[in-house]
Amino acid sequence: MEDSRPRVQGVLADRVDGEPPAVLGLSTTELLIVSGGVGLVCLPAILLLGAMFGALDIALGLTGFAFLTGVYGGSVIFRRLKRGRPLGYYQVRLAILWQRLFGGHWFILRDGPWDIGRTAPAPIRRKK
Repeated sequence: MEDSRPRVQGVLADRVDGEPPAVLGLSTTELLIVSGGVGLVCLPAILLLGAMFGALDIALGLTGFAFLTGVYGGSVIFRRLKRGRPLGYYQVRLAILWQRLFGGHWFILRDGPWDIGRTAPAPIRRKK
């Protein structure tokens, strides 16, 4: 005879402390990063091009489209970065890149065998 009670599954511990996805698979902080990056890079460039060609009214219309396209493109990039990785993986990778470019000492970046500095075994001292 088959048990008719529903099976209870445990809490997924790796997702309890994580930030839930809000829009397009991005959490709220990731969405803030993507929209800030798009706003700081793409939108002034479009407005500058519109002012140079004398079509500022068309450029204002294009900024909204460029902003939404940039946020969608950023969400695709973030989803690919996050796929199959633990929480916070790309933040650590970005911090390592920042350290390699600008210096700092947050992470130990060294490949190869590690040694504690001893080359020969120390003599055994006997207590008297």
